[in-house]
Amino acid sequence: MVAGLRTSFRVGLISAVLLATGCVSNSQSGLYGGNFDHEDAARTRTSLGLTYLQNNNYTQAKKNLDKALEFNPRSADVQFAMAYYYQLVGDNRRAEEFYQTSIDLAPDNGDIANSYGAFKCQNGQYDEARQYFFKAINNRLYANAAQTYENLALCAQSQGELDDAIGYLQEALNHQPARGKTLFLLSELYTASEQWDLAESSLRKYERVARVSPDYLWLAHEVAKGKGDVLAAREYGDMMVSVYPESELTQRYLKERETHQNKVVRTVKSVEAAPTEGQVVSAEADDTVAEEKNAAQTAKTELAKSDNDSTQQNSAPRDAEANETITDAQGNDTKQKIELSAQSNKFHVVKEGENLYRISLLHNIRMATLQKWNNLENTGAIIAGQRLWLVPPNMQEE
Repeated sequence: MVAGLRTSFRVGLISAVLLATGCVSNSQSGLYGGNFDHEDAARTRTSLGLTYLQNNNYTQAKKNLDKALEFNPRSADVQFAMAYYYQLVGDNRRAEEFYQTSIDLAPDNGDIANSYGAFKCQNGQYDEARQYFFKAINNRLYANAAQTYENLALCAQSQGELDDAIGYLQEALNHQPARGKTLFLLSELYTASEQWDLAESSLRKYERVARVSPDYLWLAHEVAKGKGDVLAAREYGDMMVSVYPESELTQRYLKERETHQNKVVRTVKSVEAAPTEGQVVSAEADDTVAEEKNAAQTAKTELAKSDNDSTQQNSAPRDAEANETITDAQGNDTKQKIELSAQSNKFHVVKEGENLYRISLLHNIRMATLQKWNNLENTGAIIAGQRLWLVPPNMQEE
């Protein structure tokens, strides 16, 4: 009953707005002349408004869109553009009203249905979002089904429904097999679900249609590591260092490599410690120690050839090793440095365009764990500027 009242109120309000703006528009015909084409003028103003939006000139965008609305309030495209404007500026109430009006005016417009679905998903209304996504897809005149399936996948992923998300991305590729963004997203989801062979296959297809980027190299590094191909993983990582030294993902790789090297140094020291007099070591233990010595010596040699200085520095792992005192080549105690580094790695500030999955990859922490540590209702409940804890609650301190 309440929902019905709300719907009636919305329809009544829309009718009133249309009637009012229609009267204003009609009254302007004398001003602009009898041959003035209101529809054409509205299209021109809408195009100008969207262009200004692209250039982040919101004042001029609003002025032109208001004019477009004045010239042709019954244009679904004008209503759609106004909805998009209010969505960008964060006025969801007005955006909702204009989306509804545009849908009412053009119920068979797949582009509007797709965008409205994305708006609904953005605001956590996932069931309604799916309804409008499929409304667009099922329209036989709609030509962007691949994009809409991709949106469905992102929406499902934000809810932790990885299997559904993978299925939607596969549907998107059925419509557009060489769609680079879809191939990359699919590779990410295969990686997240540890389906390494499928991730590698999808990434190979992506290579053929897209340029090399830090995101691609990092994902290739992760896939190679997941498949146990240590050499390939290191090659992708070193390529990141060489081509994109300033990338945040490159810094992540360097920290990962440094942590591994520090563990090797500790292993070397423990292996080289001779047994005390009277200890009995079995033949099997001798073999194990010998193998560890060989592995450690190889790692030492690689370490000496690496791009880093031979001085060892800890990258602040989040386990008990973070509290160990490590001595560098000059004999200096680096425990204080480790603690400072650990502090800086306790949280992540969300950047524009980031999602929880990307952040989980960046810090090598499962999405479900991040969600639990930060009391997130769902994986899509993050915004730019938000601080996310990367450690469990008992380690969280301001």
